[in-house]
Amino acid sequence: MKTQTSNIEKALDQKLIRARKENIRRLNDIEHRLEYVDTFEEVEYVNDAKAADINSSWYSVDCMEKPVIWIVSSCTYEEDFSLFKEIDTTKVKALVVLGPNQKAVEEAFKGRVKTMARAEHLENALRLAKSFSVNGDVVLYSPAFSDFDQYSHYKERGQRFRKGVRELHLK
Repeated sequence: MKTQTSNIEKALDQKLIRARKENIRRLNDIEHRLEYVDTFEEVEYVNDAKAADINSSWYSVDCMEKPVIWIVSSCTYEEDFSLFKEIDTTKVKALVVLGPNQKAVEEAFKGRVKTMARAEHLENALRLAKSFSVNGDVVLYSPAFSDFDQYSHYKERGQRFRKGVRELHLK
């Protein structure tokens, strides 16, 4: 009976993932929500600056089909990072952590993500992400928190990401 229940749960999980991917295809034009920015050297850059909570970023990571270099943020107002431990990190190749509470985010992923780095600002995070990426990877900017200490709105940080991607590849 336990195996049958496990099979049903797996089938439901797969159906949910397919539904999420279909939603992404249909809602592809929403600015700053899983927004394709560009491809350079066969690495895709995806702007998910609208993801201002862990659940939104979790969804975004689940939707990725390629290896992910995830640029995530941290904050001082959140004390419980345990939800990060529930995210399936099999596709997360590297994690680049921004913000004031980087150590707490790293601890949540310790032993589950091989490569982790800290960045002081988004431009530095993009350089690190580029150095970790190879052909076929996705650099996903999905902060998981509101960065009110650095940005007044998610749109501002999304625009900063887009600009940073362009500048990174002009050099």
